[in-house]
Amino acid sequence: MRALIRVTAWERKSLWRRGLAALVRVGILVAFLVILSELLGPPIGIFITTRMEAKRVPAVKIPTQALSDYSVSDAPGTALSYFGYEFEVPWKTSFTEKKAGKSLVHLKFQSGQDVLFIVPQNQGGLLTEIVQDQSLRMCDLELVFGDLTNRSAYDQYEVLLNTTPQSIRAFGPRADAVRGATLLTIKAIAVGPGLETGVFSFAFPGKHGFQIGDPQKANRVDFEVFDYAGHHIEILCGTTDGKGRFSQSELNRIISSLHATPASAHVADPQN
Repeated sequence: MRALIRVTAWERKSLWRRGLAALVRVGILVAFLVILSELLGPPIGIFITTRMEAKRVPAVKIPTQALSDYSVSDAPGTALSYFGYEFEVPWKTSFTEKKAGKSLVHLKFQSGQDVLFIVPQNQGGLLTEIVQDQSLRMCDLELVFGDLTNRSAYDQYEVLLNTTPQSIRAFGPRADAVRGATLLTIKAIAVGPGLETGVFSFAFPGKHGFQIGDPQKANRVDFEVFDYAGHHIEILCGTTDGKGRFSQSELNRIISSLHATPASAHVADPQN
């Protein structure tokens, strides 16, 4: 399982880390109730499950939309390097860092910004991790996910984030309906609090991914970044002490500047 660290109140570990404990307690129950309804009950069970989930977490109704603002801040910045990757933050101020193992570092800047930089140890994608992590005991969900676990980590996130109550056809093919209801449950539990303000797909040279949260509406924005070699990076950005929010151009500076160092560009395992 990925390394975890508790550092600030806004941190919930990572986009796909932060809900795994709850996923064990709640997700297993809901997912297997869905499976049970698939085996023994009518499609109305799936219909009710998805509507209940949408009522409990209204943000699951939000699909991905394309990022429209690609402006990049040109403010004086600070270059940082961790775990074989480099990136820039568009401010110059002192900061503290806390590392957890070889894949997670929390940066707390004196000017009020918090950045959590994570290289997931399991690079196969969230759904693959859920199935493969023995501590979760959810290997049976591989039958529900079908070929999704064989697809790229980017594709898995794309399918998950675009799953909404409206996209699930409870009275359509049963396997598709069960998979959709299960994905909706995972989306409700595992995606960060910024989801309610929007989720955006983006593409910068050499990388693409998803931004969860609108910086104009939220103090926290999370990123799932994938380069075209298949490497996956998570970056959580937040502010503390009421010192304001990030601008989109500041966030774009961080993501657009992210790249693997030449010596590690071919390495997918962050522990190497």
